[in-house]
Amino acid sequence: MPAAQLADSLRASDTVAVLALATEFGIPNPAGIRYRFMYPSGQLVGCPVLTVESPVTVDGNRRSWVELVVRRKGRDTGGHRCQLPDPSEGTVIHEARWVASSAERTDETLWRVHDGDWQADITLGTNVSYDSATLIVQAVRRRTLVNQIPAVLRRLFGDTLPVVDASDIRAITRSRRETHVYEVRTGQMHGYVLSVSIVAGQVLVHNIGSWIS
Repeated sequence: MPAAQLADSLRASDTVAVLALATEFGIPNPAGIRYRFMYPSGQLVGCPVLTVESPVTVDGNRRSWVELVVRRKGRDTGGHRCQLPDPSEGTVIHEARWVASSAERTDETLWRVHDGDWQADITLGTNVSYDSATLIVQAVRRRTLVNQIPAVLRRLFGDTLPVVDASDIRAITRSRRETHVYEVRTGQMHGYVLSVSIVAGQVLVHNIGSWIS
């Protein structure tokens, strides 16, 4: 929610405390504040935990911002003690019923990949160039992926690659086992993981897996 609407769901004193913590950690004018854990119905899970987001900075195709996790102290409605940041992991600051830690302040970056008028914002891992990511995303979107899955695995997946919506791509990283292989992850709560490589301008698919949070 926009920061200005936070008071609609928190007491005034809580709002002041959360905004004070955000300022302490370098977010003086938050662009948004959201609950971190929620049921589909919107009911809070356990103790209230908020994520404060700074305004987005745009630099070409790079979009970056800062996120800070703010936790409420005390106990939840079931009487369980709320989880607090470990003071050994970073600078911890308390404001009234709320607390935040430098260990839970993160720099976030998304890269905007284009294909004509179409675009998608994607997380790129270390050593993944923007040009390589663009080639992979465009191959997914244009259905020009080349199936190089070994025959033994095709008995499980068949000879046809699954239809992957390029708009669902969330991250592209390098494989830890094979540095020339990229892992393309789709979905928010679950999705595909495609293992691909780039050879002579073509994107080759070597394996397909799935993940669930």
